[in-house]
Amino acid sequence: MKRSIYILATQSNSGKTMLVTALLRLINRKNRVAVPFKAQNMSLNSYPASNGGELALAQAMQAYASGFEPLVEMNPILLKPIGDMTSEVIVMGRAVGLMEYREYSRSPLDKWRIVRNALSRLRALTNGLVVGEGAGSAYEPNITSDVANFRPADYLNADVYVVLDISRGGAFTSAIGLYNSVPVKWRELIKGFIINRFRGDSRILEDAVKWLEEKTGRRVFGVIPEVNEAHYLWPEDSEAMVDFGDGSMDIAVVSYPGISNFHEFSVLSMEDAHVRFVKWPDSLGEPDLLILPGAKNTALAMDWLRRSGLDHKIIRMVGSTPILAICGGFQLLTEAMSDPTGVEFGNPGHIKGLGVIKARVTYHEDKIVAHSKAVFSGLSGRLITGYEIRRGRLTYIGDEPSMIITERNGTPVREPDGYFNEDKRILATSLHDVLSNPEVRGMVLTMAKGSRVNVSEYTSISALLHWVDEVAAVVNSNLTIDL
Repeated sequence: MKRSIYILATQSNSGKTMLVTALLRLINRKNRVAVPFKAQNMSLNSYPASNGGELALAQAMQAYASGFEPLVEMNPILLKPIGDMTSEVIVMGRAVGLMEYREYSRSPLDKWRIVRNALSRLRALTNGLVVGEGAGSAYEPNITSDVANFRPADYLNADVYVVLDISRGGAFTSAIGLYNSVPVKWRELIKGFIINRFRGDSRILEDAVKWLEEKTGRRVFGVIPEVNEAHYLWPEDSEAMVDFGDGSMDIAVVSYPGISNFHEFSVLSMEDAHVRFVKWPDSLGEPDLLILPGAKNTALAMDWLRRSGLDHKIIRMVGSTPILAICGGFQLLTEAMSDPTGVEFGNPGHIKGLGVIKARVTYHEDKIVAHSKAVFSGLSGRLITGYEIRRGRLTYIGDEPSMIITERNGTPVREPDGYFNEDKRILATSLHDVLSNPEVRGMVLTMAKGSRVNVSEYTSISALLHWVDEVAAVVNSNLTIDL
């Protein structure tokens, strides 16, 4: 029986997520069963699990690549930063509180038991080998209770491959540093190294590869080139946020602090669009469509909009430039947002919104996490799908909702939501992934272009798998691991 695989690295953002996704897809194509796992992830981007609760978006992507529905066991601990020091701690899909790093590291949470139990349940549920992904650097002396890297790999007796990001320099010496630093029992798990993001003729690395193999006694199993298609994969964090597409429609996504779940715009890569992320007021320009995406902390996002001057620019666009606002972006357009317990802002508070939509938002301690369906009046009452991850509850104080949410995780509900105004040219909703509905995407892009736009039939998941296949093909051509 093949042993499980664990992909670790010498530093963050080395390409672990991309490689695990590609390996899972390649194993899936060989009609073998393998599932993703990341013990602990720090990410603002999350996704509803099929068995309730939320997990990191990257592990949801990996689940789809492997042919599974996302399960909370695939990411038992998720940390969602709400500021520089504090994170929302989510265990097995459920929020357990807000903690600073020191508080979290000293908390009574038995993190290793949580990780171990999740692995046991995951293997029992799927009967498959695990392709695991580490977090950040695989070994650091300042982290004395790491449960995300060598420890779960050791528990699985997995084959460990260390990813080296050669694009940032120091790849070979960092490999030696990691290899010589880890305890001997973990060093024995390392089967070899994978060089990632190489540009140029790989023959120039031959002497360095030989040097590394002689120093460690471990093979280099491949040199993976820079894979441009990887930009279309669902992102783990904002470091993966890059402009994409070369179409004619100019779509600007406002990139405020705490921007979350911006993966949902990757389906636009299949359309006649160019999507760019706006971080400074001067770069906003005059787009054909403005998108206000999700935000983990709407108070921080609102403060940034005001300090940058983008708040006035957005208000002036109302009625001229089409605006799509999703979840936190929708909330920012309302008149006021109240957080009586501090669960959203980090501290109890009340802030003014942009005042474009006559509604108010109150944040509750209980969080809605669901795959949802809604009836949308803007499409003559057509049923659309999406997902919700939010604490904000809307109260309409003048404007009317444009949607009725009718189902959450298969359970009937009836909750007003959304806002649609053709004169103001605004579509707002609490549902993430509405652009996955071709009818909604066609309506939004028609507003942007000013004439009818025929869109593809791609959904977010089918577009994702298209790009996963492209990435997997490149990895398969440059890797010598026997799958």
